[in-house]
Amino acid sequence: MQTDMPPSWRTIGPKAPDRTRESPATLSDVIYKSSELQCFLAEASDETAPIIVVINDSHRATPTRQILQVLSEHLRRSGRANHFHALVATGTHRFSETHRRHFESATFDECGLRFENISWHDAEDASNLIANGNVRVNRLVAESRFLLPIGSVEPHYFAGTTGAHKTVTIGCLSIADIERNHAGAMRSESEIMRLDGNPVFDDMVSILDRLRGQGRRILAINTIVIDGRIVSAKVGDPLKTLHAFMPVVEEMFVHRIDSPVDVLRLKVPPPLDQCLYQADKALKNSHLAVRDGGGIILEAVCPEGIGPDGFMNLLRRAPDYESTLEIVRKDGYCLGDHKAAKLRYLTDPKYRNVKVALVSRGVSPTDAEQAGLRPFETVDGALNWLREAAQGPHEKGLIVEDAGVVSVTVA
Repeated sequence: MQTDMPPSWRTIGPKAPDRTRESPATLSDVIYKSSELQCFLAEASDETAPIIVVINDSHRATPTRQILQVLSEHLRRSGRANHFHALVATGTHRFSETHRRHFESATFDECGLRFENISWHDAEDASNLIANGNVRVNRLVAESRFLLPIGSVEPHYFAGTTGAHKTVTIGCLSIADIERNHAGAMRSESEIMRLDGNPVFDDMVSILDRLRGQGRRILAINTIVIDGRIVSAKVGDPLKTLHAFMPVVEEMFVHRIDSPVDVLRLKVPPPLDQCLYQADKALKNSHLAVRDGGGIILEAVCPEGIGPDGFMNLLRRAPDYESTLEIVRKDGYCLGDHKAAKLRYLTDPKYRNVKVALVSRGVSPTDAEQAGLRPFETVDGALNWLREAAQGPHEKGLIVEDAGVVSVTVA
């Protein structure tokens, strides 16, 4: 029986780490006490070779500036004078010159380290890339002896997790190789928080193994971040630090509920609220938490609109899940097709039949409707629509804070 009463809401979000299991250590402690970092810096100094600091762009909430400041203080205390170059690992992301200048200023100005050069990866610029085995990778990554990727680890809906391993691989590949890697997202093994047997993750491991086999020294600074605050950090091999972090990531970002809710409200803050392409991660992270035929409210400002429109190309052509699969089978995978296919599966009446409302000022009504989302200016408007559009009761509601990184599933 339909009711005008709002759902009974429960709110969840990132969880504080259990300090009874892991004693707290500040970022400074971790960096100052790392013997691996000491050896890495000493080797680079002895060889007078530059260290390539590989960092995430603004689409990740990695606290790069804070890490650089602590690293600078460590170098000052130890009396080392290493040479540093910076590489912004953009993957397929595109940025205006104005955005780049602002990002560089906010990240590097007065951070304490002097960078001899700051480069931006361009996945489509042939002069920026060099063949390395079966991939084409940024020239600095392929040819430099010392690589220092900086990352933040959180759940990723098809790569398993993010982290420095992803920064220095996917973030620095050609667009064709990123597309080849992301085609693995169409396979069932490419799941959130899954590393073993995940084709997307396995591909990154093979790239790292090849680089190390060619003499690259790769040391990672990995962090876990909540609300812009570093709550844990590790320095070392990118894969070893990642695996060591997995229990912490599970504890802090993954929620399991007893049964699906009727209405799921996903709140996406910066930086993943910049466009629909990024905000869609919230849908992928927690879609299993809503019952079939239920409703989802996705809240994201999206000042950049839909963002990269590769996934929209398929959505415009395919009105349902079966037609998305048929087009991909016929035409081959294109970057973003996995997003479109998973979204159509969620909303298709033949499959999950979930009604999705988008509360956003930046996505046009036309684009929202083509994506299978109903646009609204307010949450109240979205709720009123869901009462009529979504099947069954509307009693159990779940609000997910920081939904771009938090994952909710049914136990």
